[in-house]
Amino acid sequence: MEQDVPYMPSTKNLHAILDAIQRAAVPEAFTVDFLKDLGFTSSSDRPITKLLKFLGMLDSANRPQTPYREFLDNTKAKSILAGRIRAAYDDLFTADKNAHTKAASVLKGWFRTKTGVGEKVAEKMATTFRSLAQYADFSATPHVESKPEPEKKPPTPPAAPPPAPKLPVPEGSFGLVYRIEIHLPDTQNIDTYRAIFRALREELAR
Repeated sequence: MEQDVPYMPSTKNLHAILDAIQRAAVPEAFTVDFLKDLGFTSSSDRPITKLLKFLGMLDSANRPQTPYREFLDNTKAKSILAGRIRAAYDDLFTADKNAHTKAASVLKGWFRTKTGVGEKVAEKMATTFRSLAQYADFSATPHVESKPEPEKKPPTPPAAPPPAPKLPVPEGSFGLVYRIEIHLPDTQNIDTYRAIFRALREELAR
């Protein structure tokens, strides 16, 4: 978490600003004029821009980023904000995973120790965090179901060659079985094959 933590001098309009952002179209840049168009003209409301940057919803040029656009969906806006809060205030949640449930008076000391600011500024940081946390929904934790990998079946072993036929052997005699392998040449000339088989037949007939 950055030590330069932005805060709102007054959080009385913070929830209303967040509601107005959801109703409006995505601006090319989140400017003071855009904030005024939303109906918020007080100088106390202008730090919302730095706060949105801190939350990763605006870039350095105040242009809306993906989390800003996702926040416009009111069915998941509060859970999106909860995720951005956890990311921006990661050190705080490392120190206390239930920081979003704590009162500003309890959090003030942590912000003062972390940032080195005075008590009044630390109180405003804690109050801003608390107001954001009250608006967000931390109960809806994003969950992506992973599909189980298909069970890998062992490869089917190649079929064993059929056993050689057994020739009948007269009882009391000693028999031998011969297996002849012929390697035929790679040719399309049928006469070559005929000559080979003819020679083989003649040789076996002896």
